[in-house]
Amino acid sequence: METKVIKITHITGTYTIEVAEGKLNEMKTQLDKCLNDEQGAIVVKCEGGDQFVYPADLLKNSFIAIVDRE
Repeated sequence: METKVIKITHITGTYTIEVAEGKLNEMKTQLDKCLNDEQGAIVVKCEGGDQFVYPADLLKNSFIAIVDRE
């Protein structure tokens, strides 16, 4: 199975969300919910306990691409 990342290009910079293996469909669903005002943000929790929040407003005003991990 290929591993993917979601690249979000916004005026403030480029953000990358690492997609865990087997979680691509879940991430696509969360993106759709954010873009359709059904969810306020995507929260990604990392192994070290850190978490990153990608607000729906940021996602709506960005170019989003799902690409292969480099």
